[in-house]
Amino acid sequence: MAALRFFFYLLMKPATLGMAFLGIAGIFAPSTNPNSWWLPALSGLFMPAIIFANLYLLIFWAICKKWWIILPCVTIICNYNYFTGTFQSPWKKDILYTQENDITIASYNVNGFSWIARNVQYDIKKIVEENHIDILCIQEHCEKTNLDSVAIQQEFGLPHRRVYFNKQTTWANFGISIYSRYPIIRYGEINFNSEKNNGMWADILVREDTIRVFNNHLQTTNVSMNSKKYKAYKSVKDWKGQARTLVNIVEQLKDNFIIRANQAMQIRKIIDTTRYPIIVCGDFNDTPVSFAYNHIAGNNLTDGFRDRGKGYGYSFNGMKGLLRIDFISYDKSFTGLEYDSPRLPWSDHNPIIMTVKLKHSI
Repeated sequence: MAALRFFFYLLMKPATLGMAFLGIAGIFAPSTNPNSWWLPALSGLFMPAIIFANLYLLIFWAICKKWWIILPCVTIICNYNYFTGTFQSPWKKDILYTQENDITIASYNVNGFSWIARNVQYDIKKIVEENHIDILCIQEHCEKTNLDSVAIQQEFGLPHRRVYFNKQTTWANFGISIYSRYPIIRYGEINFNSEKNNGMWADILVREDTIRVFNNHLQTTNVSMNSKKYKAYKSVKDWKGQARTLVNIVEQLKDNFIIRANQAMQIRKIIDTTRYPIIVCGDFNDTPVSFAYNHIAGNNLTDGFRDRGKGYGYSFNGMKGLLRIDFISYDKSFTGLEYDSPRLPWSDHNPIIMTVKLKHSI
């Protein structure tokens, strides 16, 4: 037993070095383009697991009273950006405001409405009414081709809409959409050359002001097929098959990091040429410590959760609720008033709802 404990003790040293390396690499994820170096992006995606591992190592070396405690301690402290992107003070003071000139915007990946409410009953109109939503951005929109405009308006409770369906079949259309209580005076499509992912923007006349709203659905991870293969190999104890599948998953993640980075640069170019106040919404399929998220944000967009969120923030229900990959951000023309992310059973994502106000309207 003593020999086993000693062997375990020795294993903790390379584990500490490895977790420190991955944790430090993750610090550079927001500023490192995956086209040039993709490892920081991988660390950023798995930062929750890396932080938990470093917490365990911190406790282990504290009990052992060894100087190795320095590495997990420094790694955790240096990832301050991850914590602020995931946790906000639950005692943050609310902003008192009147509801006369505010704008409430929501972003929701509806998971194709589970392929048109298959075994799921949903009520988007109820969400709109209960939360007084003025603008609704939807990702993974799936809509039957035979719906007319009146039926659509009744289903969503908002009179104006623009859609970008990048996949059309005989029975349904797939893509993203923007719904609005206010007139949409123009819109544009952002083509990612994909049947699953795309972006769009809409110029919306809100009372006497025009604002531009971006709705984005960045490259999905697409690892579900390889995950099923891994489980199949694991069930028959095929170690070589498991190893090959893990390599395939990492390579697939690498490719997706690069694709999302290029999509983020495409979106940012349009943001940089926009003269109206800007709100950016969407499912980025990446975390707040990612190049895609930070490149879109630039130095002029404020993350709604960092600004007005409270407590632990996550938007994706998979991976044990460890990831926040859905965002609403806005430029300096807006003041953030309130942020919410209600837990709903209709999708693998939760909606995020943000109330803002144009500063000159306060």
